[in-house]
Amino acid sequence: MPFGKPRSLFDRTVIHRPVPVVDYSWVERTQAGGRVEVPIWTGYHPAVRVTLAVKPDGTASGLFASLPFGTLPAEPGCPCALGPSDDAAFTVGLLLPGVRRFVLHDGDPHTHAVWLTSPDGSWASVTRPAGIAPKVRQGGPRRLWREVMSAWGRWEDLGRPRADQLGVTVTPTSQWVWLGDPAVGLAVLR
Repeated sequence: MPFGKPRSLFDRTVIHRPVPVVDYSWVERTQAGGRVEVPIWTGYHPAVRVTLAVKPDGTASGLFASLPFGTLPAEPGCPCALGPSDDAAFTVGLLLPGVRRFVLHDGDPHTHAVWLTSPDGSWASVTRPAGIAPKVRQGGPRRLWREVMSAWGRWEDLGRPRADQLGVTVTPTSQWVWLGDPAVGLAVLR
């Protein structure tokens, strides 16, 4: 299909490549009542598919899919070992766009290191041997570990929502994540 507006609208647009935000042209190319399916990726968590219903006013809204069952064990009170398919890690990623997380294990399931980076050059290194408080080192203009702890606390304060309780609303000028009410934003994607 050539670039530009299609001659007719689709009833379903399926994107397979994970993206950090929804390209509004996908909503424009889908007729009212149609669906846009796209995996949303954060640097903190693998992509989770969202299915958006396109409305006559040109907006689209919908819920994320459930995460696969099963997570890595995490010690209570510490989000550093949040598993790859963990609702908390997914929410933290949505609340902290641009922050990337790398988890390193040395073979011991209770020992790990977490590296965090952001586009502004901020970084954090968190190591946690079994049963010992995490050792945190940070640099750059932001304190990424403090932001992660704050986002994790917000997830807890919200009642620990599952990924499938969160949704996205997309308009021509913005898009946001919500919990419960599509009109009330929890985090801005764009």
